[in-house]
Amino acid sequence: MIATAAELLDELRARGLVPDGAPAAAVERAAGRPWYIGLMLGAAGWVAGVFLLVFVMLLFRPDSSASAFFIGPVLLAAAWGLFRVDREGAFVSQLALALSIAGQFAVVFALGETFFKSSHSIAGLAFIALLLQVALIAVMPNRLHRTMSALFACVAWALLVRYGVWDQSETPYGRPGAMAPSLGYALLGWALSWLPVAGLLWLAILREPAWMAGGRQAIVRPATVGLVVALAVGTLLSQPFESFTWLHSSNARQGWLAIWPLLSALAALGGLAAAFALGHRGLTATCVVAALMHASHFYYAMGASLLLKSATMIVLGALLLSAAHYLRQRTSP
Repeated sequence: MIATAAELLDELRARGLVPDGAPAAAVERAAGRPWYIGLMLGAAGWVAGVFLLVFVMLLFRPDSSASAFFIGPVLLAAAWGLFRVDREGAFVSQLALALSIAGQFAVVFALGETFFKSSHSIAGLAFIALLLQVALIAVMPNRLHRTMSALFACVAWALLVRYGVWDQSETPYGRPGAMAPSLGYALLGWALSWLPVAGLLWLAILREPAWMAGGRQAIVRPATVGLVVALAVGTLLSQPFESFTWLHSSNARQGWLAIWPLLSALAALGGLAAAFALGHRGLTATCVVAALMHASHFYYAMGASLLLKSATMIVLGALLLSAAHYLRQRTSP
């Protein structure tokens, strides 16, 4: 009976399914570390990263674009080097992740101060962040970092659409006395923000055999996970059009913008289907929780009477139960 990862690797080698040069030491090291030890090492890596960043800030004082231009690439290069040296160590990888996040902030600050200091353009900063995250997906040799970069790239894209197409000075929605966007603006804003993300995710899953055969799974697989998470919770993270105002009673009536959480709930269900296709249970649970959060957001944001809200939720519940029954009947033997 096979009881350990090393025995499994030996059996696969015996059957010719794994080459003889497979890294057995890395498998044994990863399998022999208890989860609580990995958690402690990861937390220690973040603590060490914070202390190191405080030391760097006190030493170089990056309060100008010139100093940020120097510190940002140095921190990113240090993170890349740590990822390359030890990809399995929890302490080293979390330390590198902390350094990388600080380096990203420094680079965005430096470029923003250089190109958008006079205009204070949020769309310009979002465009810089988008390009940076796409580059880091290809460069950083770490699964978690690539997943986070894909998620942040989607959030940056949503902010770019929000502040690029409808500037904050033109659509001050969410402020007292502001006009709510029309149905067309609400639908167009959501479509421009999240339909490209859904299209990339669908294309990645559709062409999975091709990129697996081409040896690109180390990049595409984490990026695909990031796209799923972005579809699930991206609206809550980016908050375009200030739609996440359901905790403020003064802005409870949001007009056609209330359909955003409903559309986001459908996007979370699409992410759920993608997570199921990828065979990832953690992503599946994340998408289910996100869909429930979006449904709650829709309930508070629709700005209607309690009777109309109750009727709407009854209709939505009936539709979801019908869809569940249809899927159960279709998948049953």
